[in-house]
Amino acid sequence: EFVLEEGQDPFQMTVHLLANPGESQGLQKTLDCLLHWLSPDIQLFHVSERATPVKCCETQRRKKSGYPSHSVILFLHEDFGEERILQVHDFFQGPPWHYHHSESVGGKILPYMICCQDFYSLDASMPIWAVRQVHYGNEILRVTVCCSNENFEDAVKLYELILQKKAAVQKTDFCCFTVFSSQSFSIQLSLKQLPLGVPVDLKVSAVLQFRVHAIGELVPLLPNPCIPISNARWQTEDYDGNKILFQVGIALGL
Repeated sequence: EFVLEEGQDPFQMTVHLLANPGESQGLQKTLDCLLHWLSPDIQLFHVSERATPVKCCETQRRKKSGYPSHSVILFLHEDFGEERILQVHDFFQGPPWHYHHSESVGGKILPYMICCQDFYSLDASMPIWAVRQVHYGNEILRVTVCCSNENFEDAVKLYELILQKKAAVQKTDFCCFTVFSSQSFSIQLSLKQLPLGVPVDLKVSAVLQFRVHAIGELVPLLPNPCIPISNARWQTEDYDGNKILFQVGIALGL
């Protein structure tokens, strides 16, 4: 269960996914099942339907042109059982998941895990997903935004402004914010700098939403126009063109 520290807002960041017509309920159920391995209380991902489907030719062209803008990794603790990690890996093997690509990983790995990180996707215009073991500390759900090489430093400043905090981890090509933390798990937002010349493959069906309490003070400081789209939501873009939503309102407990 959530045990809130003073001042924490568990809904400071949420991820909105836009599904093709008729697919939202199935995708929401899939994500709820996946997150149940970490915590059944997590309500981070919200799936809704777009008015018209994304054209296949558009998504295939973007897929070949760069690295995905958004990824989600579940870091599960090995002390809670090897079978649990393997179950999540097996979950990715069936529909509606599709294999995306693999990356090599460093550090200590368990004998039953191969020396690479497999990523999977639900749709070509949505984030890529993976599971990885963690050796110490809390379990983690990490949402990563990949930034073009030239925009990384500005992106770090932008998300510091939005979150009203400094990154908990800061490296030359990576930074990480703790958005929420309980006794058992943490939700993180990280930024990763892509190599020079590698473009960002925008995942247009994924939008990060942040809860803010002073939109009037925030808007003049943003790099791109920020416009109201409803009584309680505003929309802007980051330096690479990823859409960002702001929800205006007071924090709610659980």
